[in-house]
Amino acid sequence: MPRRTVETIVAIVAVVALALVLLNATLVDRRSPRVSEITLSATAFGDDRLAQTLTAIDLEFSEPVDRASVERRFRIEPYVGGTFSWDRDTVAIFTPAKKLPSATEFTVSLLAGFSDLVGNVAPDDTSPFSFRTVGPPVVLSAQPQDGAAGVNTDATVALTFDRLMDTAAVEGAVTVSPAVPFRPSWSGPSLTLTFRAPLAFGTTYVVNVGSDAADTDGSLLTGPFATAFTTVKAGLGVRATVPADGVSGIGIRTPIAVLFDGPIDPASIADGLRITPPVDGEVRVVDLPTDAPSTPAPSGLANPASPDAAGAGTVLVFTPAQPLAPHTTYTVELAPIVRRADDTGRVAAGRTWRFTTGGPATSAQNQIAFLSARGGVRNVWLMNPDGSNPRQVTTELVPVGEYDVASDGRTIVYAVAGVVKRMRLDGADAATLTEADRFEYGPVLAPDGSAVLVGRRDALGTDLGYWLVPLPGAPSGSVERPIVPAGAPPVGSVSLTGDGLSPGAGASPWSRRAAFDPSGRWLVVAAGDGVFRVDLEVADPGPLIQDMGLTGSIGAPVWDATSASFLVTGTMDTGSGLVRLPLSGASSLVFPASGPVAVAVHGGVATLVAPDGAHLGYAALRSKPPEALTSAADVLDRSPAFSPDGTTLLFGRVLAADPSRSAGIWLAGLDGRDLRQLATDGADARWLP
Repeated sequence: MPRRTVETIVAIVAVVALALVLLNATLVDRRSPRVSEITLSATAFGDDRLAQTLTAIDLEFSEPVDRASVERRFRIEPYVGGTFSWDRDTVAIFTPAKKLPSATEFTVSLLAGFSDLVGNVAPDDTSPFSFRTVGPPVVLSAQPQDGAAGVNTDATVALTFDRLMDTAAVEGAVTVSPAVPFRPSWSGPSLTLTFRAPLAFGTTYVVNVGSDAADTDGSLLTGPFATAFTTVKAGLGVRATVPADGVSGIGIRTPIAVLFDGPIDPASIADGLRITPPVDGEVRVVDLPTDAPSTPAPSGLANPASPDAAGAGTVLVFTPAQPLAPHTTYTVELAPIVRRADDTGRVAAGRTWRFTTGGPATSAQNQIAFLSARGGVRNVWLMNPDGSNPRQVTTELVPVGEYDVASDGRTIVYAVAGVVKRMRLDGADAATLTEADRFEYGPVLAPDGSAVLVGRRDALGTDLGYWLVPLPGAPSGSVERPIVPAGAPPVGSVSLTGDGLSPGAGASPWSRRAAFDPSGRWLVVAAGDGVFRVDLEVADPGPLIQDMGLTGSIGAPVWDATSASFLVTGTMDTGSGLVRLPLSGASSLVFPASGPVAVAVHGGVATLVAPDGAHLGYAALRSKPPEALTSAADVLDRSPAFSPDGTTLLFGRVLAADPSRSAGIWLAGLDGRDLRQLATDGADARWLP
């Protein structure tokens, strides 16, 4: 190889070697390590400088460091012993040997002189990192607040701590005095005590949390905590619930109501009724409609009266937005939160009751209609002729006084609290017929359904007699007209109790008192102390009214097709008993009898046997008095009626010891055999064709 070539190669190698030396000198680490961040592993309340007492302290470095150089230079003031662990060589984790003291200020620093892995040394101390440990756990709030009064007896107690707690330790430290079982539940730092039974009324309860209650770090309360509250006093009594407890066959359009013995604070009712299955609707406070004689002139009688000026009615009523489900059991809970309006420190005790709906009624044909208070208030019910499938038709909150059903079986008129109402049995076309500032009673439908006869009084109770009122669909130009000038039933039908039975052999004062002949021309009205025959075809100024010279009528007249006349019981000059009222001429006594009368399609007559009117009697012929069909001494028979074919007698019974109490509705053959009870309650039963 030429000498020049060798010299060139040597020169190139020298240059490369020099370049490698210079490159190595350039890449050597000469930077000092530093602390990038100091953090706490367990902070409190979202504050990165507030430590829990069981925290660790993390020191993160800018590069891997010599562990021993770091650990020798770590300082914490006040001094706390501990151990180090490492996450690779970049994070030193200092774990105190014991729980840090609470509510204490600490400063963490690292002295100069710690080094990285290549020997670079930190020339300065790190900036100090200061933090504070939390104090002992505390109860931030309690509900009900300490000293609260008038607390509902179904209230829960909620205690909120300032941090997450050792749930078992806290639950073991909680006591309630007077002792009452409770169920604890947690939501983060909040403990709720749900009592397993309603609290006692008018009682002060103290909830204690002992000092051994601890947080999740094991820190204890500085001392026991106590809070006290007093429950509301009882002082609002429940008179009745509607529907009544345990009743089946309730109408699907029923309201759900609680009748109290005092005024209700409307502000307390929002969650007063809890219904299962859930039902949408409106809850409000009302007063019941009334025709009591002592009340002032009514206004808007069609609906339950509004609360007084102070907004304090006595009835809590829930009106469903839609009909209830048929054949469904509903559970209603009255929460113990409904307060008296005149003393909001008192409430009604809670209660729970159940009822079951019946099926919707569409027609009353070949059904037995009757009045019953089994649902809590006297209303109209239907049942099959064998007593099965009883179901409520009207759903009023005050007693129905009297009713009548149209010949098609689909429409009913009835009187309640001095107001006459009309509706289809399926609930459609419901309407109030009585105008404001009037009281009307004893509705009787004309045979063609075009009008209804009512007894009327004005707002002050003045007797206005009987009136014939046209109904929707009546011939054009029909107007209401007076029929009998006096003798309307008295005001006060809301005083009816139970099934509304009167102690005597007759019906209540608000029952039906009139009957039409099938043509609708003739009408007989037992008004007051007289009985009047009315010819409705007489031209204006009014009908032809004839006093039949009969007094003491008990029950409504009935039409007798076999003699083309009316029959009624009463007293005339020739004696007392069953009286025939022909369409023309004078009345005549048929035979001795008492009580209401019923006539079968074949002419047989049922009434009560004179002189005591205690038992059901039947006469196949008018030529001889009825014979007694029953003889029981502990019950008295009432209100006879016939099946549509006239082969069976339907009648009511009352207790002999208390004639105002029903002993049920019964059937019997015309010979008194096959006696059978259809219902254990009820009155004024009719077997509709």
